[in-house]
Amino acid sequence: MRPDTYFFNPTCEPAIANRSPFYTAPARLRKFESDLGYLTAWIANEWDQVVVQGTVDNAYNQEMRKLGFKLPELINLKEAMANPSWLAQPKGTLRPWGWSPALLKLFKPAINFYQDEFKQSAVATWQEGHRNLYSRITALDLLTRIIEKYSYEWLPESKELPVVCFTLDQIYAVLERKVRSVVKTPWSSSGRGLLLFPNPDIKSKNDEVLGGMLNQQGFVTIEPWLGKVADLSFQFVSKAGEIRYMGRTFFETDSKGRYVRNQLTDTPILPDGLSGFLEKHHGEVVQLLQEALKESGYSSLYEGWIGVDALIYKDDSGELKFQPMIEINGRYTMGAIALKLREHLALQSSGFLQIFYSKSSNFNLFCQKQKAEKPLIMDGQKIVSGFLPLTPPLQEHHFGAYIEVI
Repeated sequence: MRPDTYFFNPTCEPAIANRSPFYTAPARLRKFESDLGYLTAWIANEWDQVVVQGTVDNAYNQEMRKLGFKLPELINLKEAMANPSWLAQPKGTLRPWGWSPALLKLFKPAINFYQDEFKQSAVATWQEGHRNLYSRITALDLLTRIIEKYSYEWLPESKELPVVCFTLDQIYAVLERKVRSVVKTPWSSSGRGLLLFPNPDIKSKNDEVLGGMLNQQGFVTIEPWLGKVADLSFQFVSKAGEIRYMGRTFFETDSKGRYVRNQLTDTPILPDGLSGFLEKHHGEVVQLLQEALKESGYSSLYEGWIGVDALIYKDDSGELKFQPMIEINGRYTMGAIALKLREHLALQSSGFLQIFYSKSSNFNLFCQKQKAEKPLIMDGQKIVSGFLPLTPPLQEHHFGAYIEVI
């Protein structure tokens, strides 16, 4: 069986915004990509290959296999690209975290050696239509169509839809009409590329940040800061024009809307009344999202995983509502990882998936402490409780991924 190639490049959105195949991410983001490069191993098969930008830690791989996790082979990116034997090896499908002109240029030397099905797919070459697909405008257009088509009282009203602005004057004119808002760049993810209003910064500072957003990406969107009750994500896969639903995941964000962690359960403990509201409308939300994606470029210009971030919130009158499409992520997401990790948990266990970061310490020290305090307990090949690093716990790593199971 031909191995698929997995590659962790979470800077795909800014690379798309940049347009250039020669895009280079800032140093801190390159470190993030390098340290977390093995994260995609948890969604791959054991016969696949994970290309990493950092150190190949085979000892970690062997440890995981001894625990019963059938993880794939690790390969260093520079070594792979300099090895004619690897380049010419028959391969299945290239599966990056996300697509961009820079990603396709990086793997260009190996493209001809992937299977024909991949080379003939919509993602094997970059098209201008792909760029718009990843923009928040696409999510806004689809959300607008959903609201126009389905006049459900539990969906947002038109006044709660995002607004597109191209100048500072337009931005401030919209902000004057809204009590709390969030300004977002069109190509960003995981709560990055946003600015909350009102905020304590002086106008000149806000002008500088907003001007930078406009100069870098051309426009921004402004949406009301809704009274959030729960964040969740609906996972789909696009293949050969079909959109298949894979499951839902719940995640947590901080006070500024930035991603914190994913829960490893389909049915978390929710506030009173929310569980009933969620289950009542779950099937309808999946259906309308599936239809919207089917009618969009995601069924014709894209193949792979799609994560649609959604929100359950309370409106001004205190009624629960569903914002079904905060943003569309045409790539793997932490939600996709969380879905796969559920398969490794014992029946009654739950927990969370989280990213570690420390500027002054390292992932190795963190893992040593966590393993001592929360030893891993297995029942056969299922995790009952404890701490498990999902990426190699090396001293040079300031980023890492892990799960904690209870």
